[in-house]
Amino acid sequence: MPVPNPHTVLVSIPHGGSAGNVLRTGLVRRLLEATSDVRIVLLSPLVKDPAFSAEFAHRRVVFEDLPAHRPQGLEARLLAIVQAGYLASAVTESVRIRRSEAIAKGTIRWMRTKRTLARAFAPSMVEPATRWSVSDRLVSHPVAEALFDRYRPVLYVASSPGLIFSELPLLRTAARRRVRSMAVDPSWDNFTNKLLPVRRVSRLVVWNDLMRDQAIHLHGYRPDEIRVAGVPQFDGYFRRLPGGQPGLSRDAFFRKIGADPSRRLVTVTTTPRELYPHHDHVLRVLMAAVEAGRFPHPTQVLVRLHPRDDIDAYRGLAGVPHLLIEKPFRQTVTAGDGLAIDIMPEHQQHLADTMRHSDVVVNVASTIAIEASIFDTPVVNVSFDGETPLELSRSARRYYRFTHYVNITRHHAVRVAEQPEQLVEWVGRYLQDPALDRDGRRAVVDEQCQFLDGRSAERVAAYVAGELADAAGISVTSPSCAASLVSSR
Repeated sequence: MPVPNPHTVLVSIPHGGSAGNVLRTGLVRRLLEATSDVRIVLLSPLVKDPAFSAEFAHRRVVFEDLPAHRPQGLEARLLAIVQAGYLASAVTESVRIRRSEAIAKGTIRWMRTKRTLARAFAPSMVEPATRWSVSDRLVSHPVAEALFDRYRPVLYVASSPGLIFSELPLLRTAARRRVRSMAVDPSWDNFTNKLLPVRRVSRLVVWNDLMRDQAIHLHGYRPDEIRVAGVPQFDGYFRRLPGGQPGLSRDAFFRKIGADPSRRLVTVTTTPRELYPHHDHVLRVLMAAVEAGRFPHPTQVLVRLHPRDDIDAYRGLAGVPHLLIEKPFRQTVTAGDGLAIDIMPEHQQHLADTMRHSDVVVNVASTIAIEASIFDTPVVNVSFDGETPLELSRSARRYYRFTHYVNITRHHAVRVAEQPEQLVEWVGRYLQDPALDRDGRRAVVDEQCQFLDGRSAERVAAYVAGELADAAGISVTSPSCAASLVSSR
């Protein structure tokens, strides 16, 4: 039965990562509970997956596809001007490095010229608060316009503030029609580390005060346009499961992954191969150390593949003693950005169990460093390349100068291995003394997560419900107690 005269909220979920971070932390459910006078239009390529549609089916939820989008024509030319102005500004160390990468690859040209022309003829395109105003006036998207005509939304909730191309037509149409918009799933590197500056939305929900300050100083947001919520997808790390247990026991987890309970566990979490194609070298170094008995305890290695990593690249390692390889995600339809996995609650719990029961985690400048720190698990970061070092613009070394990751290393929360021998040394030292660098790990958790109460998803839902109430002029039941919005750090 249709809902009479509902107030419509558009929610876009561009891929399985945002499905895990936004939907499966309870946003839609909490909005439906907050008021009976709301209809949610869920836009996602995953609606073509019957399991996904069945999971979120509700009489007040409508499913629409979210098609891939690639800027072309005038939109692409205007975007290139905004991008050139942003990169030429060298506003952060990450942007300076990204600019050097682009110059080395020849992918972005005439940056300074484009910036100079924009300053002369369209100065708003190089100002943080108005970068996208010209393109929003001059570019329209017929499919998105028709969608807004059909549903007449009072609020649009995006995952990203304009960094995922499939959401751009919706964000631009919301701006053109003066429909309120929110971005609820920006990652910790979005404001300092991307080739594009973020767009403006009516309300921006961020993890912590660091991100809030970056949005203000780098992207022209006003303080009243930003809400700090914590990290919704980390909520489960701070809560116990029904029955009072934090997750699987060590023995149960080791049985699940096929590990030897008599050995310590070093977990290597990979990154996409286009960002770091040398994990095979890292694994050869570690497995040689395992075989030679160079660690203080018998050890085994688990390789946990990134959602965008290719498991076929590791087929040659099958059968290596004391080496386990997994890619623990559900396959689904391919999203516009090429991601073809869906992150389910059980996958997030498996990651929690992995971090809890690993003795050391090894990776290349990853968000996993925060998650490992939540469980007080030591982290060794890899800063070397393959057999031959590369120039900085192509080397893993550059990642440790990125603005967001300096907030890990400055707390001395991780050890950075600049050579293979240092990787073996630091893994061994952490196996010998797991308490090493504990204070640094605690500092990272406090600063990055900010709220440690397991209620960040409630705060996000409360912010969205509050925005809906204000935009539609209706009353809602808050999905979260008011105190949790300002305290519980």
